[in-house]
Amino acid sequence: MLKKIASLMSKHPVKIVLVTIMAVVLLAAGARNVQMATGNETLVSTESMVYKNNQLLEEEFGGESIVIVYEATDDKDVLTVDRLEHMKDLEAILNTQEQVYSVMSPVVLVEEISSKQAEKYKEGIGEVSDGLKDMGGKLIEIGEQMEGNVSGGGHLPNIEGQMSELNQGINNMIQGQEKLKAGTMSLVNGYSQFGAQTKEAGMKLEALASKYDANDPKQKQQSEQINEMSIQLIQLSEKMLQGAQKSATLPNVPDQTIKGLKKIESGLANQEGQLGNLQTEKEKQAKDLMELSDGLMEMGKKLVSISDNLSTMNDYSDTLKPGLPEKQETLEYMVYDDNGKKREIFNEVVIEDQTMIMIVKFDGNISDDVKSEVSNMVKSYLNENQIESTDTMVSGKPVLDDAIRSSMKESMQKMMMLSILFMIIILFFTFNVSWRLLPLGIILIAVIGTVGLMGWIQIPITMVSMAVFPILIGLGIDYSIQFQNRYSEEMAEEEDNHE
Repeated sequence: MLKKIASLMSKHPVKIVLVTIMAVVLLAAGARNVQMATGNETLVSTESMVYKNNQLLEEEFGGESIVIVYEATDDKDVLTVDRLEHMKDLEAILNTQEQVYSVMSPVVLVEEISSKQAEKYKEGIGEVSDGLKDMGGKLIEIGEQMEGNVSGGGHLPNIEGQMSELNQGINNMIQGQEKLKAGTMSLVNGYSQFGAQTKEAGMKLEALASKYDANDPKQKQQSEQINEMSIQLIQLSEKMLQGAQKSATLPNVPDQTIKGLKKIESGLANQEGQLGNLQTEKEKQAKDLMELSDGLMEMGKKLVSISDNLSTMNDYSDTLKPGLPEKQETLEYMVYDDNGKKREIFNEVVIEDQTMIMIVKFDGNISDDVKSEVSNMVKSYLNENQIESTDTMVSGKPVLDDAIRSSMKESMQKMMMLSILFMIIILFFTFNVSWRLLPLGIILIAVIGTVGLMGWIQIPITMVSMAVFPILIGLGIDYSIQFQNRYSEEMAEEEDNHE
């Protein structure tokens, strides 16, 4: 087999050289596709259950995270409006990246608190609106009732006319009592006179009866009749006199009645004056009540209008998005509780009041290039938008992996340069033949071809595989020197044979 290859190479040297050059160029083109890898796939087989379970975990809950650290260099709290605005702008840039799974930061927590407060404010506005509407309706209703009551019963009855009629009636009663007094006195006097006259007539009849002859039956009978009439008249006179005595006090009754009626008349006069004042006061109260009812109805209408405006604001409140506060006092109110202690929700992102962090989690199973791109974008933003009295730093496994890849690349470059330099020195001083640096050129072609082949077949350069290149250079130089020595010996023997 080797003889056939050697024969083919000796028969078609130009073609072999051209094919070799084309193969080297083709392989060198693949060097652009070679990648540095520091992920789990470089340490664990992609076919293992551990690796597969980790892939499923990252797909469901996100992958690796980078951490952006803000540290206050002054004595003030790191949670300031300016720093949060700076962090929010960075968050807005990160949210445009499709590969970012989530962002956790004080900005997110403050906005979440603001959102919760906005919901409470919205509920409160709704309740206030309903309460104002009910209150306004009640005030309007009360005002209308007061207005109806005042307009329906705002004046007292015609007191003056009624009082005049009452006074006239009392005067008539006084006059009647005076007449009754005069009549009573006449009655008493009449009773006395009538009794005296009756008694006198009885006595006269008794005297007349005594003049009749008692022996005469007829006269005796007449005398008895007259005596009986005399007795009756005397008894009647006694009763009349008793009635006159009992009626002697009757004239005093009208006097007392007249005095009482006059007192009533005087009291009514006073009451009439008080009722007049009451009428004036009530008219003033009615006027005040009318003004009060108008004011209540006007206030009710305004409250209903305010309620309608609040309802409109509440209905379109989705146009007002909660966000970061503009005042430091408002921010501190949201961050600290009533006792002045930081809310526990901030413990994960704020450390000792001087340091806060932003955690950016990537989607699961994304390439290292994407992670490096986002990390570099964050670093670029922090460098271009520095904030006063604040030190910033970007950390996390993706950043560390990116630094490792950069370090690997720099180490490989240094290693290759030093290897080439040492090989040149060694070949130049120890390999005393013509074309002494030719093995170095051949091994460089081999290295380029190897790197290109790794790019074509998607084999990344890892911390393990990068150790292959020093071995490749050492073995390649060794075999190249042996091959060149053997070739030189064969060429020398062939020249001797020709001679």
